[in-house]
Amino acid sequence: MLVRCPLCGSRYRVPAERLTPTTRIRCPKCNDVFSLRGAKVEMPSAEPAPGLPHPTRRLKVVIIEDARFFRQLVRDVLAPLNLDIHEAADGREGLALIRQERPHLVILDLNLPHLNGYELMRLVRAEPTLEHTRLLAMSGVFRKESDQEDALKAGADDFMGKSFTPDLFVERVRKLLDDKR
Repeated sequence: MLVRCPLCGSRYRVPAERLTPTTRIRCPKCNDVFSLRGAKVEMPSAEPAPGLPHPTRRLKVVIIEDARFFRQLVRDVLAPLNLDIHEAADGREGLALIRQERPHLVILDLNLPHLNGYELMRLVRAEPTLEHTRLLAMSGVFRKESDQEDALKAGADDFMGKSFTPDLFVERVRKLLDDKR
């Protein structure tokens, strides 16, 4: 279930089984504490947010991340963009999914089991049928500027640390997808 903060308007997923009319929630964006009486509760929708173009075809995005929670977080943040989202939990599974789906954008962790993100990006860039696929590399253990440089050298179109704000993340994804619409 999606909950919208009455103060800042941020939306995020809360497990329905944890919600009661007296549940108090702290907004992760503005830190406001509110009860469900003061919040707008929504069901997830495939409709784009107001002001976004409604494409005749939905753009495909593949999320490759070993942490299920983070895959769900990315999916929730991207929900207003009306994308066709597919998920994989490791590098090998992700490569197979990329080859099968031929997505417009791949969002991938650099530290993946079975095939790391750097190797995965090199393999994607080596396949002529995937040359137009955009790659957004992410890492939660971003330590130095050379990590970003290494990701870009391996084939990433952009790089982000995992400690992002939803607005910044959506902005970066939109930028990568703009030429695909």
